[in-house]
Amino acid sequence: FNGSYNLVPGPLDSFPLSNISIYARSTLFEKINITANANLDPYISDERGVRRPTLYLKDNKFKPGRITNGSIAISTSFQSKSKDGKTDKERMPEDDYMTPDEQQRQLEYVRSNPAEYTDFNIPWSLQLSYSLSFSNQLASNYTRLQTRVYSNISINGDFSLTPRWKLGGNTYFDFTTKKIQTLTMFITREMHCWQMAINITPVGLYRSFNITINPKSGILRDLKVNRSRFFYQ
Repeated sequence: FNGSYNLVPGPLDSFPLSNISIYARSTLFEKINITANANLDPYISDERGVRRPTLYLKDNKFKPGRITNGSIAISTSFQSKSKDGKTDKERMPEDDYMTPDEQQRQLEYVRSNPAEYTDFNIPWSLQLSYSLSFSNQLASNYTRLQTRVYSNISINGDFSLTPRWKLGGNTYFDFTTKKIQTLTMFITREMHCWQMAINITPVGLYRSFNITINPKSGILRDLKVNRSRFFYQ
């Protein structure tokens, strides 16, 4: 968790103590990743959420604060054994100047853009994630605060049709609106030193179609040819 206190507050600063952020992360059975976070406001507020310069008390005792918003996310993934026996991190190009956080962000980008970084060494893969969040927001009539809850699930997967063709997709379902917010499908063809990827997004506010041809070499990857079409609903 983290927070701060302004030791030299200005004349108009009535809230020297900052909000308190809490973050937790754990892994179950070496397969299920769980992360949770919450924000606490150490000051009281009225029924409309207007803060008062008085520390939060409960049963006449000071408490760290009242929870204003928070979230929890659960994710897991499954995949077949790779043909070369290497893990995801072993297949990523190493950079001695990259920090562990930067390497992790790079790995997450690859996982979020499967058509651009398709791995034909893995016959199939599946990723599942669920997110639940809540926040205190002002009601539509501006008279009180109300807690709004949001939850969604996302599914990503791909499988090899042949040793050189791979089909996959991802979808995002919003339980609050009970609608599929996004649906993207892709098909990738390995062409020796080159790779072709076709992406189609037929569902959602922004729909698109694009085809990309790029070298497989990481050094020459930016020399790609891309043609895209976007449609707004």
